[in-house]
Amino acid sequence: MDYQEKPVLIKKESYFKPAASVDIQDAFIQFSNPDINFLKSLYITLIRPPIIFSAKSYSTPITLPVGISYIAAALKKSNYRVKIIDCVGAGINEIHTTVDNRFKIQGIDVDRSIEMINKDCDIIGISTMFSQEWPHIRRYINKVRDSFPNAKIIVGGEHATAMPEFSLRDCPEIDYIIKGEGELALIQLVYNIRKGIEDKISGVVFLKDGRYNESLLAPRLVKIENLPWPSWELLDIEPYFQPNFTMGISQGRNMPLLATRGCPYQCTFCSSPQMWTTRYVMRPASDVVDEIEYYIKKYQINSVDFYDLTAIVKKEWVMDFTNELKRRNLNITWQLPSGTRSEALDQEVISRLADTGIKFLVYAPESGSKRILKEIKKKVNLKKLTQSVSFAKKNKIITKLNFIIGFPNEKRLDILKTLLFIWKLALLKVNDCNLSIFSPYPGSEIYDELRKSSVIPEINDAYFESLITQFDFTASKSYCRDIGTIELSSYRIIGMSIFYGLSYLRCPGRLLRLIKLSRIFISKTQDFEPDSMFEQRIFDYIARKSLSANHIS
Repeated sequence: MDYQEKPVLIKKESYFKPAASVDIQDAFIQFSNPDINFLKSLYITLIRPPIIFSAKSYSTPITLPVGISYIAAALKKSNYRVKIIDCVGAGINEIHTTVDNRFKIQGIDVDRSIEMINKDCDIIGISTMFSQEWPHIRRYINKVRDSFPNAKIIVGGEHATAMPEFSLRDCPEIDYIIKGEGELALIQLVYNIRKGIEDKISGVVFLKDGRYNESLLAPRLVKIENLPWPSWELLDIEPYFQPNFTMGISQGRNMPLLATRGCPYQCTFCSSPQMWTTRYVMRPASDVVDEIEYYIKKYQINSVDFYDLTAIVKKEWVMDFTNELKRRNLNITWQLPSGTRSEALDQEVISRLADTGIKFLVYAPESGSKRILKEIKKKVNLKKLTQSVSFAKKNKIITKLNFIIGFPNEKRLDILKTLLFIWKLALLKVNDCNLSIFSPYPGSEIYDELRKSSVIPEINDAYFESLITQFDFTASKSYCRDIGTIELSSYRIIGMSIFYGLSYLRCPGRLLRLIKLSRIFISKTQDFEPDSMFEQRIFDYIARKSLSANHIS
């Protein structure tokens, strides 16, 4: 394909400018289903494709499809008939190897999922969250188009938002892409399709006669408590309650939940500002606890995993949330597995978290070098973070730290500072550490810089597949100007090995648990409750090893 998206380095003053914001309540009425005979109206089908990961991956978390479940709820609120096809959940115990043996795919295959789409379906929405999965999802979309030549195919998610024109030209089978927060733009687009209207919609882009029709980012929603909760009733959530594949640490029946949307920070390696802008919106604490209480009664959950980009920013909100949990006396554990910041996590807050059942807390300092932190716009005070981690360990909270090495301008001294900081935290008895090698993710500021300077010369399937490195020690690529791939990989292995070595020396009981886990690997049983992320990932690996199919996909 001749087309390549134009590498544009967006100016700092406009890159993080918030889009217009709206309240969605009026839209539920204004763009409600125009078909007066609701029971006979056509279904809108939302699809979450199977996931793809490296064949040599030691772990890949699997999560419930929160995004399309929220989208489905918004469509239902607007009186549309909706169906969700969750390829992952429907085939969570099915793992297939690709023809080249480089990747594995988890979930039901394309043909089976297409058979589940209603034959008269006129609108099909497909989630494209991660750029590393794009070649796989593109092929999936092509097959859907072959089976439904007249349906409108709409695509949304982080990848589509980051590379809208590229995705449309790389996959002409797509009719529309929604950029950014999807609910409002989608219900308006669906309404226009059903009414035969061709008005321009903020957040919706498409090709017409080969010309790319640009649009502003979809407006942000300011009162997300007005959104209906995810429509979990439209899919089978039971497969996700297995003890393996969870994003956090398995507690039995872990349920995902979002208390906020967006992130107020501007980290240059993250695509969040382009997807969400820097507008950070919080739900009232009481509304969040209402949802938790509802899930306890309806699904008998015993743990909540917060999937927020940045769950904790304001101390006042955290105190309100924990007070509400305490007041209702809910018997539940909760976790922050996706990482959060330390600013609001002082001794008082940490004590309150522990008192209300928090099990697992992930911090994301990213680097131990102040120079690199400034360059990537990661506003974190390492001294205060260390204090917060120490408070968490004193309160017996399982803790994990996320770090990245190999940023384009990083020096060996910067990496050494990160490694020393990691090892210092191991001596504080931190349970887990993930040390990743930097990948330039589409939609991030660094990605734009590397494209402009031709460090990333072209965008093709090989580039997207190179992003599948997080849980594979054998696959990595250096974008660091001074340090090569092999050297970076060595730092990663050495850094994590010494971290866990120090951690086990400080806490010998963890080593005994690891020995027990190795026996499980030999006996292939699952009678074990992980007590750290490291144990959970080993547990995941054991489960996947036993499920891996022999046939080729």
